[in-house]
Amino acid sequence: MSINVTPIPRLTSFATPNITIGASAAAGSAPSAIRSDSTIEGMALVGTTVDDSIVRFDGTAGQVQGYTSLSPTISDAGIVSLTSGALKWPATVIPSAEPNTMFDYEMGTWTPVLWDSTQDSDESQTYDRNVGTYLKIGRFVYYYFTMEVTSLGSLTGGDAALIGGLPFPARNSTDASPAFAPEVRNMLLGTAGFNPTIVPLDNRSYMNVRLYDATGGTTNLLVSEWGANGDMRAAGFYDVG
Repeated sequence: MSINVTPIPRLTSFATPNITIGASAAAGSAPSAIRSDSTIEGMALVGTTVDDSIVRFDGTAGQVQGYTSLSPTISDAGIVSLTSGALKWPATVIPSAEPNTMFDYEMGTWTPVLWDSTQDSDESQTYDRNVGTYLKIGRFVYYYFTMEVTSLGSLTGGDAALIGGLPFPARNSTDASPAFAPEVRNMLLGTAGFNPTIVPLDNRSYMNVRLYDATGGTTNLLVSEWGANGDMRAAGFYDVG
């Protein structure tokens, strides 16, 4: 009986292994965060530089790069350090109820306007200057404004004076809203010492103006008491929830 033996071919070399880390992505992108001097099962991962930073390499979308000394770093203690640039929050806010989460940061301008009960900005009111700025950090808005009136137009003198135009409505809450004392000039308050105060109103984008003219506290400041040349400047903050 004959026996046929087929020789086993001798393996002389192996092809260079191709290792993919992370999900597939567009050209020039490597979503995995990895050190370029790391090893996997004894195989060196070759990179153009040795960089100990934890980064996301993405050459097409302008993401964080690890090729420069200006890149952000994350320490072993979890501290994120910026050597250049800035942090940017999205235009569409995603609120968080977690007390240690900063979910929004925004700076901007707003235009304060004097209203009566109709809350109408087009009653021929005129101003020498009415400008405001704000800073929103999380759920709190910090504001500053100056409003110098030159004419009341057709505002009703017997109505309560309101300051409209706040950049965000105040939180709708049963908690007391903060009140702030502004500086005023050229108003028709009647008696010296009747200082006004301003209070953001719940679920509203305007403030009530109150006047300390009663033994029990305050009453509404009337449009007629503001006067045709009344000026106000103030700073404060409120909660938007």
